[in-house]
Amino acid sequence: MQEKLKQLELLVTQAASRLQTLQSEAATLRQKVRLQEDTIARLKENETELRSLREWKKNTVSALKKLETRIDKEIARAEEEEKNLL
Repeated sequence: MQEKLKQLELLVTQAASRLQTLQSEAATLRQKVRLQEDTIARLKENETELRSLREWKKNTVSALKKLETRIDKEIARAEEEEKNLL
């Protein structure tokens, strides 16, 4: 009987130790999950900002092309007027 109690105490001690280890691992994993969730949230914010910047770039390039076309037309008109004056 005494031997069975010692075995039982050993098993309880081992189980308690294992439980403590598992709780520690679970806490570490929860922390890692939180960090990953924060990273995902930042990436989503960055993705939204990137979309906005791409849209801005597209609009800016379009506006610059229109401006370039107008400038080219004005230069051509000025050159034509200069030719007519000579």
